[in-house]
Amino acid sequence: MKLPNRTCRIRVAVAIAAVVSLLAGAAESLAQTAWWDQNWQYRRVVDIPAPAAPAAPGKAGTPKASKAPLGGLRRAEGDEIAWVTIPTGGLCRPDGSDIRVATGSRDEVLSAVLMVGPGDFAKIAFAQRGQVDQYYVYFGNAKAPAPKETLEIRRGVLMETKLYTGRAVAVLAFARHAFENSPTLLGRTFLPDIFIGHNPFGPQSNIVTRFTAWLDCPASGIYQFACSSQDASFLLIDDEEVVANGGTHLPQRDIRRRGSVKLSAGAHKLTFYHVNLSGDPVAVAAWQAPGDLRIWPIAPHVFLPAAEAHAGAMEQYGKPACASFFARHAGEVFLAGRHYQRWTFEAVVAAGRSGGTPEFDWDFGDGQVATGAKVEHVYFVPGPRTATLRARTAGRELTYRNVVYTTRPWDQVAAGRFDSVAMHRQIVQGYDFAALSVEANANAVLLLHAAGATGAMVKAGKALLARDSGPSDALVSETVPLVAAELAPEARAKAYLKGEKLAKTASVRGDMADRAARTMLEELADPNAAMAIFTRVLRDYGAVSGLHAVRAAKVGIGDVWRARGNLAEARKAYAAVRHERDIRRTGVEIAKGDFARHVEQYLLERQFADAEEYIEMWGLDIPADKLEGYWSLLVARKCFAKTDYAGAAREAAVLVKVNPRSNYAPELLMIAAKAYDKLGKAAESAAARRRIVEQYPESPLAAEAAGGSKPNPK
Repeated sequence: MKLPNRTCRIRVAVAIAAVVSLLAGAAESLAQTAWWDQNWQYRRVVDIPAPAAPAAPGKAGTPKASKAPLGGLRRAEGDEIAWVTIPTGGLCRPDGSDIRVATGSRDEVLSAVLMVGPGDFAKIAFAQRGQVDQYYVYFGNAKAPAPKETLEIRRGVLMETKLYTGRAVAVLAFARHAFENSPTLLGRTFLPDIFIGHNPFGPQSNIVTRFTAWLDCPASGIYQFACSSQDASFLLIDDEEVVANGGTHLPQRDIRRRGSVKLSAGAHKLTFYHVNLSGDPVAVAAWQAPGDLRIWPIAPHVFLPAAEAHAGAMEQYGKPACASFFARHAGEVFLAGRHYQRWTFEAVVAAGRSGGTPEFDWDFGDGQVATGAKVEHVYFVPGPRTATLRARTAGRELTYRNVVYTTRPWDQVAAGRFDSVAMHRQIVQGYDFAALSVEANANAVLLLHAAGATGAMVKAGKALLARDSGPSDALVSETVPLVAAELAPEARAKAYLKGEKLAKTASVRGDMADRAARTMLEELADPNAAMAIFTRVLRDYGAVSGLHAVRAAKVGIGDVWRARGNLAEARKAYAAVRHERDIRRTGVEIAKGDFARHVEQYLLERQFADAEEYIEMWGLDIPADKLEGYWSLLVARKCFAKTDYAGAAREAAVLVKVNPRSNYAPELLMIAAKAYDKLGKAAESAAARRRIVEQYPESPLAAEAAGGSKPNPK
């Protein structure tokens, strides 16, 4: 066979390319023919999973009667529905009025938007068509007309909750009026039964709720119904009141609120109103079917079901590829009175001829970024966050945004399941903390501290201290000391001074300044710098009545004179600090003894944190005791027991310098000597022992200091 010449081969190649192009265009055109209406720009595929196989006879949770599924009603009456929650990307109308549902063969089915939000999510119920198990939810038509007909829901247990600001409800008519006239919808969703112990839509407790459910009664006969609730509830069957439970009260622990009705076998409508004024919303509907021996909460299998469908990829009309993602709440941590939320983000690309493996970049809306098809993220503060996905595929960059509302999952809080702090640490420790909001930055410090990730905690803390403005004062008080404790003394003092600038109230600002001055005095041995700060605290915050920082600064001035060895000025400064009212009432000597006994016992039990708390209270409430010796002796013993040998030697030196005539001076000098031994400072140890021998020869410790035994301090 003779090959065609070059020109002929080119013509053949062009013809083949044209055919390929035509076929590709035809394929794209064929894909578009399945689009229900081109005026709707977006859609998501929705699949209804196959129902689970029925349990074996006699297994718990299955209906007694062995008849056709759901009394033969499932397909016969054509009322089967499904519901689904889809991310919308903010591409639908705010009220969801442009949302429609159709089959793959472009047949529209009746639907109803249950709720839109929080965030860019919509919850939709729709009618099932025969045996069809795949549907499309369409949205993105700003000019969409109002639907000609909406779905009448005759399956499942639909819960609708609104905010209620009225009074107690005594009768059904008032409950109906309260529900119909309450303007603020908190949420709508399907539940397995009428049995709640909290509000699944938020923290509100003043709510009015209507449950609309459909029972599959197994036989004709007399049915008894009962209800229990926090505050008022009313139960209706086929729109007729059967049980009234009005007023304000706690949930009943018995079945006193009940009624009877004669029903035929098959489907019956159950309506349940609940008006909750305070406390956790609690409500339960119970029944006794013919032949049952007692009243039970109505089990989920008794209600005609509404199938929960699952949303898939998003498509855009006329586009060969479209990127989107699914954002799901995955867990939470409760820490320091706050909840931190973990979310998962999973990218999906609906691609026709795009080809290749996409690459994904994420921006979580809080300053943090990530890469990968599926990622986890921790949000530190509640509120709306716009998460952005950028997908690069076959030379295209596709962008999709969706608002997520990072509050607690109120429909799951009753389960009481929490993540480990370690799980959140793994996600958080690599964050760019400076890019977080200041509140989130401070919360990251708390999380990493609790997780023991000291290096990451300090990194987060330094980012916080570099801010021009601070978080809430509660967070300043919690976080700055945690970060400062991990820094060298000079940096610690600076951290406290920056904390003073970040704080907003005089109480927290004064406390930060006091901490800075205390660091300068006790760790940097700079009494002049400490005196300047204590004096400034009195000047800047002294006019604020009852401020703890002002009292601490007055004591601090006395401590500076004490460190300088000026006994007279120290006594004068301490005398200017009035005793607390409780001490004036019970007596100073009694208070001294109480403080001393607590510290002694805590040191004996090696409960150092508790000992330090009482030492601090003692020094603040009765500061003159800092000049007598026993307060200093217990401080030195505490430091020695904690292996803070430098602290033990420093406290001993301060007391002996300011009051060398103290009865406790020899014992303090001996503790100092042994502390110096631990520190390897032989000359300082020898000097302390020599001073005992020379200045306190009458002390029992003189012989030991001269070369006797060296027992450890108590």
